[in-house]
Amino acid sequence: MTIRERSVGEGVVLDIAGRLVLHDGDADLKSRVQSLLTEGRRHIVLNLRDVDYVDSAGLGAVIAVCLAARNVGGGVRLLHVSKRLVDLLTVTKLTSVVDIANSETQALASLGISAA
Repeated sequence: MTIRERSVGEGVVLDIAGRLVLHDGDADLKSRVQSLLTEGRRHIVLNLRDVDYVDSAGLGAVIAVCLAARNVGGGVRLLHVSKRLVDLLTVTKLTSVVDIANSETQALASLGISAA
């Protein structure tokens, strides 16, 4: 898995590619988001367009970063979420923990950030 970071105003977009699975991405995602939160960068968008598979460890990592940001007064928005992941979030009743946006502009606006 690879993570590319882009700053947009006061927010950060993490473009994630590959598989978000145990031992291949789950710890990397949590570590990257924790570093951002430590730096005071609390508004994060996870662009999952190029993520082709998420297992239970990957799902756990997504939930962990959402909660970690929320606990410091920030937020995480998911973008370009696959139908499979939406179904998984629905079945596990985790849709109340994560926020999914339809566009990068919408994701940033929901975090109080202008994309301009």
